[in-house]
Amino acid sequence: MKNIIKISAVACCVALATVSSCNKGLKDETFSVYDESKLTNPENGNQAVIGAYAALKDNGGYGYYAGFLYWLYEYPVDVVTTTITSRQGVQLDQLTYDASNSVINDVWTSIFKMISRCNEAEELINNIDYATKGSTNTLKQQNIGEVRFLRALAYYDATSIWGNVPLILKSSSHFTTEDQNPKLVDKAEVEAAMITDLEFAAANLPESYPANEVARATSGAAKGLLARLYMRRGEWQKAADAALSVMNKGYDLRTKAEGGLSSMFNTNNRSDNEFIFVLKSSNEAGAYGINSNSFGINSTPWDLNRGYGNFPIHLEFYALFDKTDDRRNTLLTGSYQTLYGQTMNVPVEYGGLGGDAPDVVLAKYVYNLKYPHVNNYNYAGFNNVTILRYADILMMRAEALNELNGPNAESISLINQIRERSNLPGLTLSGYTKETLRNAIFDERNKEFFMEGRRREDLIRWGKSATNGADPLLKFREKVVPLLRDANTYSSAVDYTVFPYPQNEIQSNTSFSADVNKGRVK
Repeated sequence: MKNIIKISAVACCVALATVSSCNKGLKDETFSVYDESKLTNPENGNQAVIGAYAALKDNGGYGYYAGFLYWLYEYPVDVVTTTITSRQGVQLDQLTYDASNSVINDVWTSIFKMISRCNEAEELINNIDYATKGSTNTLKQQNIGEVRFLRALAYYDATSIWGNVPLILKSSSHFTTEDQNPKLVDKAEVEAAMITDLEFAAANLPESYPANEVARATSGAAKGLLARLYMRRGEWQKAADAALSVMNKGYDLRTKAEGGLSSMFNTNNRSDNEFIFVLKSSNEAGAYGINSNSFGINSTPWDLNRGYGNFPIHLEFYALFDKTDDRRNTLLTGSYQTLYGQTMNVPVEYGGLGGDAPDVVLAKYVYNLKYPHVNNYNYAGFNNVTILRYADILMMRAEALNELNGPNAESISLINQIRERSNLPGLTLSGYTKETLRNAIFDERNKEFFMEGRRREDLIRWGKSATNGADPLLKFREKVVPLLRDANTYSSAVDYTVFPYPQNEIQSNTSFSADVNKGRVK
């Protein structure tokens, strides 16, 4: 953690001020990321906020929400798989990962960089008198709300991945000796801090911004993340209420007349009413490594658009879709012309067109087209990466209402908005029990949100609901194990609801015990 804090401090200087540091022998010295006597204007507060947002990308390419976070959320479950070129991804996909996995280490570092930036930014903003420097206290509270939203988002990911994590809510200038090696804090305590942050953000953030500021946090984003947290906790009424508070606030689904779901992910779609919070990527040439993401290059294979193809999708997932479903027909590679003049088709037994060689090659996988790769050799992903969108709000409320009262007309109506947008007939209320409607909801979520980082948590929540909390891994085992190359890599002795703590942190943080990963790895 000491190393992470130092790295984060250096990163902050891009938006704040110049950092100087030095090493004397083996002793590390960390210096302040800003000079409080000089950074006293509201514009410096805004710069601090921008620096916090930049941590979502962690320098672009594969950093945090630009790529690696989704490796942890998607690879270990049942939609996305790997080829042998995926390296560290193969360990995640086949459940053979351990504390030395570089992606686990990278995501931990990225998350705590952002937490550190948010803490430093909050301290800076609190020390600026906006009202006497030509601005307003309303803007000051908004800026604080933005960084507290981002801190809550970072802790949401941290607790989703590791459960108990260090809780750091102050700037490095207030650190004690104990803070240099922070202890693990119970997940419930961290969640309580997140709720406090999100309630503050919801009360102080605006409902909207100009279109060119689509990636800034709104009150709807704060309430939406609260809904997601309450869903994870199984607090259904709070989740339903939080989701409802986002509805009728200017958000809507991108309609079929507007091009449907596939057009929402188009590179040119920079702002949309379905976006609630996104990682905004640049559409300027040369943006890779700064303001881009790695989804496009990894989502498409070489023979389609010269991509790496590191996110192949099981044919079994393709087979789940109705043949009239627009999501299957526009967002998955069921059939395409290869660079070599052949046609790549999904086999008939998986719902595809099939065909015979030499003109047709039968696909071993399909690939997702939510993140179009634009065939540029700097491999930049230019489209916005959705972190929270309105369709998820509707589905969360539908699920929460079903868990509270069983099948009901509102849940059916909310689900049908999603289905009908994708050219599917609506569900009818008759014939459903709480269990069968729950299953239908998770089936719909799987088809709607694939490769958006939701599936791992959905499977865990589904298992909790189906067993009244007794077996969170029920659906994980049911869906994931049959797709493993060797079913024996799954171990009943491992708690797959959490990942192992990274080796780098174990080695540098003396508060971590030697057996901290007991039950997290084989």
